[in-house]
Amino acid sequence: MPPTDPVQETLAPTPFEAPRQQADLKARRLTPRRLATLVIAALIGITAWHLFTAKAVLIAFTPPAESESVSGWLTLPLGERYLVRPGDLSVQAEAKGYYPIDTRLTISNDADQRFALAFEKLPGHLRLTTGGIPAEVEIDGEPVGTTVGTTPLTVSSLSAGQHLVSIRADWYRPLQTTVDILGLDQSQDLALTLEPAWGTVSLSSQPAEARLIKDGEDLGLLPKTVRLLEGPQTVLITKAGYQSQRLDLVINRGDAITVPEVILAPANGAVTLNSTPTGALVTANGVYLGVTPLQHALSPNRNYDFLISKAGFEPVTRSVQLAPTEVVTLDLTLAPRLGSVTFDIAPKQANIRINGVLQSNKNPTMRLPTTPQTIEISQDGFATITQTITPDADFPKTLRVNLLTLAAAELAQFPEILEVRGGYRMQRILPATIELGAARRDRGGRSNEIQRLITLTEPYYLGTTEVTNAQYQAFDASHNPGVLGRTLLTAQERPVVGVSWDQAVAFCNWLSDQEGLPRAYASVNGRYELITPRTLGYRLPTEAEWSRAGRYADVAAGAQGDITGRARFAWGDDLPPPNDFANLADETAMGFAPNIIPNFKDRFRGPAPAGHFKANALGLFDLTGNVAEWVHDRFSTNRTPTAATDWTGPSEGAVRVIRGSSYLSGSFSTLRWAYRDSGLEGRQDVGFRLAKNAIAGAVE
Repeated sequence: MPPTDPVQETLAPTPFEAPRQQADLKARRLTPRRLATLVIAALIGITAWHLFTAKAVLIAFTPPAESESVSGWLTLPLGERYLVRPGDLSVQAEAKGYYPIDTRLTISNDADQRFALAFEKLPGHLRLTTGGIPAEVEIDGEPVGTTVGTTPLTVSSLSAGQHLVSIRADWYRPLQTTVDILGLDQSQDLALTLEPAWGTVSLSSQPAEARLIKDGEDLGLLPKTVRLLEGPQTVLITKAGYQSQRLDLVINRGDAITVPEVILAPANGAVTLNSTPTGALVTANGVYLGVTPLQHALSPNRNYDFLISKAGFEPVTRSVQLAPTEVVTLDLTLAPRLGSVTFDIAPKQANIRINGVLQSNKNPTMRLPTTPQTIEISQDGFATITQTITPDADFPKTLRVNLLTLAAAELAQFPEILEVRGGYRMQRILPATIELGAARRDRGGRSNEIQRLITLTEPYYLGTTEVTNAQYQAFDASHNPGVLGRTLLTAQERPVVGVSWDQAVAFCNWLSDQEGLPRAYASVNGRYELITPRTLGYRLPTEAEWSRAGRYADVAAGAQGDITGRARFAWGDDLPPPNDFANLADETAMGFAPNIIPNFKDRFRGPAPAGHFKANALGLFDLTGNVAEWVHDRFSTNRTPTAATDWTGPSEGAVRVIRGSSYLSGSFSTLRWAYRDSGLEGRQDVGFRLAKNAIAGAVE
């Protein structure tokens, strides 16, 4: 379809007509007069608003300010006050003689606020004089200078207030005072008068023209008058050729004193004494002076008799007289004093050393200095002995020395007797080789008396007696073995009986504890075993130790000779024993002893007091008779070994060995040395004695 033509319209203009409102605005446009009126009205409003809402602030200055300035937003002065808005306010003020004030105040919402501000005084100045006397000045402990002549010492910038002024000047008393500084940048004068602190002293000497010395300073020749400070003072008066003299004076200020004329003595001389040897005593005119080397002052023109002496040397005398200031040295040699010493030495070929020097042993008598001499005597195979002897020139001396073999010297270190608590004593026994048991054909012999050759290698100790009731009851006060017939077995001095082997060992351990010794026995699985290596604690003797001390009492240490020919009994080879030889079964034991010894008397029905009968060759009592004794060894009939060293018995066995006869022994068999019994429980005829190693760990 063909397009249609748009409609054609004609636009006509509309006539303009100004709005009426614009004409009204022009009619009301502001004129300058109207604007001024509005501004004035605004200011009046703001002022009114400020007057009704501002805060009144009073600022008081002490002292009153000569000028002040207060600035802040809408700050208006109002008489003595200011009308200000809350917030910060800057204040400046000045007053003569004071530091200016420049500060800020914080204004709150309170209606009426007051502030007090005080000016701080400016420092003051002090002009100080001390009457022309030079003096050191301190203010409040701090040095500020020294006064010189009459010119004042000016001290500036002293804070206002009270200050302490201290003055010190030579020859014057210290002075302290206080001064009030006004401040305000003003100057003040302080004139001080110092008080003298000296006195005058007039001195003279004989001879004249001696020098006067004070604290090392030469004050001139005497006679002289000098000024000295108050208090104790010391001066020295000296002149060549004379002894100086010290004077101790007490000076009071203001005094004038005259010291009596000082008489000087001529100067001393000096003597130096040296001696060979040194350390000699020195006396002069009988007065002890010391030991050499010695230096000593002597009065001049006087005689001195010197004696120089030393032990072991001949004394020396010298006479000395010295002129003033003369110095003499004496060098003296002292001749040794000799004494006679005779040497009686065994063996005679032994070497003799005196103070380390080998001497000839051909002449047994020597002349030696009478000072301590160290003598050493030595010989191969013997123990060396060192002694000190001091020969005497008036009395000859003899030195007797018997050298011990090395073995004997080693043994000598052990005491022969040990004292144990409770009065018990133990005897040192020397080692030896012995035979236990008896031959099978021996009369009265038994099958358990097995022959063995035992060597004991170390010394040991064995009780000289059996342990008594008194000693055992210190361990067990309740122990009571009862009576035998009419015999009381608990008598204190009799051997203890009725104790088992275990009880005897327990006593040994207890006594070791009491003596502070290690125990000899340890409990192993409920049984006592000897500790190895052996300790120094108390124990029971081994069978070999018991037999060596009894049957072989006369065997020398280390003996290994004919030991089979010993007597059968302690008294010999035949019965009966001598009367009163030992406590055995005599007629008094009739009724409770199984056998009685015919024609024998010991006068004891039961046990005798320990140690009553005669001791054997080793000093041991009752190894025969009185009571039989527990020993350490287990009992066995096994015949091996046939020889042993330091044997302690079999390692197995239910019972223990009992050795020795008792007051119940009367048969031929039981009286023999070789007889041995066994048991474990206590019996009324069995006791024990103590043994102890001499050397700890010597035997294992």
